[in-house]
Amino acid sequence: MLEILSKAVGPHRAVSVYAFLQTRGLAVAAVIGFVLIAGGLLYFSPDEHHEHEAFLTVPVLSATPINGDLRQGVIASVRLPDGSATSITTTEGVLATTVGETACIEKRVYVETGEPRYRFKLPDTCATN
Repeated sequence: MLEILSKAVGPHRAVSVYAFLQTRGLAVAAVIGFVLIAGGLLYFSPDEHHEHEAFLTVPVLSATPINGDLRQGVIASVRLPDGSATSITTTEGVLATTVGETACIEKRVYVETGEPRYRFKLPDTCATN
C-alpha cells in the first residue's frame, strides 16, 4: 500500500498518509459510509404526501398508559365513524392525558394510496371545527 501511495502522492507524503489511514482510516470510512447510506435512504425514499381530511371526536374503547404512566403516552383503541376500530398511539403526555371516554383525532389521507392515518389532537381542536 505504501508503494501505491508513494506513486500517487509522492514518497515524502506517502508515509504521513499511510499513518493517517492506519490510525483514523476506519473512522473516516465509517463516516463516509454513514453519509452514503443516509443520503441513499433520503434520496430513494418514497415521497408520501398526506392531506388533512377532518378532525373527529370519537369514543374510546380502551386506553392503556405506556409503562403505566400517562406522562409517557397512551395506546388507545377508538371507534371510527364508519364503525371500525383502530389503535392509536401517542408518546406526548399532554395528549395522553386528554384521552378519556372520547378523544379528538385528526384523520389524514395519503395522496397516492388513499390510506387513512389517525393521530390524537387536543380536544379544543375538535371543539372549534
